[in-house]
Amino acid sequence: MRFMALVALTVGIGVFGTALADTPQQQWDLCADISEPDHSIAGCTALIEADQETMENLAIALNNRSSAYTRKGQSELAIADLDRALQLNPNFALALNNRGNIYLKQGQNDRAMADFDQAIVLDPQYAPAFNNRCWVRAISGALPEALADCNESLRLRPNAAAALDSRGLVNLRLNRPDQAIADYDAALALRPATASSLYGRGLAYLAQGNSADSARDIAAAKQIDPDIAGRFRGWGVAEP
Repeated sequence: MRFMALVALTVGIGVFGTALADTPQQQWDLCADISEPDHSIAGCTALIEADQETMENLAIALNNRSSAYTRKGQSELAIADLDRALQLNPNFALALNNRGNIYLKQGQNDRAMADFDQAIVLDPQYAPAFNNRCWVRAISGALPEALADCNESLRLRPNAAAALDSRGLVNLRLNRPDQAIADYDAALALRPATASSLYGRGLAYLAQGNSADSARDIAAAKQIDPDIAGRFRGWGVAEP
């Protein structure tokens, strides 16, 4: 599955309460706090409104605040911050990847693809962008291209659960159940309670005629995510 976590770049280490965010360093520490969105928003906003940072650092603060807005479900505010970050730093591959993720979640696949493409142009070693582009291509039916992107993502970052899950879907759609099961096995070894990997493996087992293991995995997936069958239908794969 696509990698949805919006990883914030950090400046400094540590977490301070908002009452202690009096210095720029303390504000940066808050801004980089991925555990508490409101702390991150408060610290990043203080830095942005002070307007004392370089354009590159302001872009980082905007990206971090966007990540916090995303975790709060405030996508429009998140996109606005990423738009501004990219105006300040057009070569900010992480911000492009993060914006692409939001577009993808909104179903704007063409806009997501454009952002992932540009992130890869800017940073050809950026494994998450290859995984995300793999996912867009997989659900759009461009399966050979999707497989190439997933393979490249895993070459750059071996044993990444998200990319293994994505490639599992590609192999499932390519009617290669053995390869799909191998990918889902590897993904589940890293993230055991992932509904998409369990459900995908269940469908692959079913394609092999292994009804017992299929029923076990599909039931486990639906217990974690009751809507997982509908998600897979939207991704081009349905239970027989």
